[in-house]
Amino acid sequence: MHQRSEVHDGISSIEVEIDGITQVFPLDHLFNHVVQVEDFKFEDQRIEKISIEVRPTNHVYSRALENSDHELQLSYSGHLLIKYEHYEDRPHIAKLDRDGCKIISSDKRVFCRDKYLSSQNIPLFVESLQESYSSLCVLANKGDDRTCLTGFFEFQHGESEKHCYVVLFKLHRLSARDLSMVIETAFLVDEDDFRVKLLQGRDTKPFLVAVRNVFAKRPPFQGPALRKSKKNYKKKKQTQKQLSSPNTK
Repeated sequence: MHQRSEVHDGISSIEVEIDGITQVFPLDHLFNHVVQVEDFKFEDQRIEKISIEVRPTNHVYSRALENSDHELQLSYSGHLLIKYEHYEDRPHIAKLDRDGCKIISSDKRVFCRDKYLSSQNIPLFVESLQESYSSLCVLANKGDDRTCLTGFFEFQHGESEKHCYVVLFKLHRLSARDLSMVIETAFLVDEDDFRVKLLQGRDTKPFLVAVRNVFAKRPPFQGPALRKSKKNYKKKKQTQKQLSSPNTK
């Protein structure tokens, strides 16, 4: 066994040593996923075809590095995952420094077999999204109005007693007709998990509404009326500040 300090490219299979036996975990199931909406209605009433590239991060098959972890041992076994810094909207493109070299991320992760197994639900999630994007509902992640939370209740991979495959993602506008859906993490939860209850509540929004907002260069849960009211509030505050300025008296 030797220390493995190389940076994982996020594409190649992961080799880890478990009980003295090397096991290989391919990542092919995470790539080349695109959802297409043939007749998408934009805010200006245009109807055009759009594409949404689905790109999971390595968080779907790994966990955070904890203080109690033995980092060197994890490196020897291949469980320690070191990656490059990537652009948020395109996690497959590495950032470069001034010399043109890829920047190594400080976000070290640990390969998790259970999460890897559950990540095999992602193709099913994308397939379900393609078939029912008009009925899918999403929820704002607590404390973060740019991250969408949804759930896939018909998963096939993972612990049988679990109830829902929760998916957290961000939508990014790539062009006038293209978005990227970056899956930041995904995991299985029990039926009494608070996220499942929230997803079954009344505060969810239609997925296509979130898509429309992002195409309009707004956060996914901010509609045009809310953005206009915020602009008016800022304008009013600026006017009040100018009127109270000593130079205006």
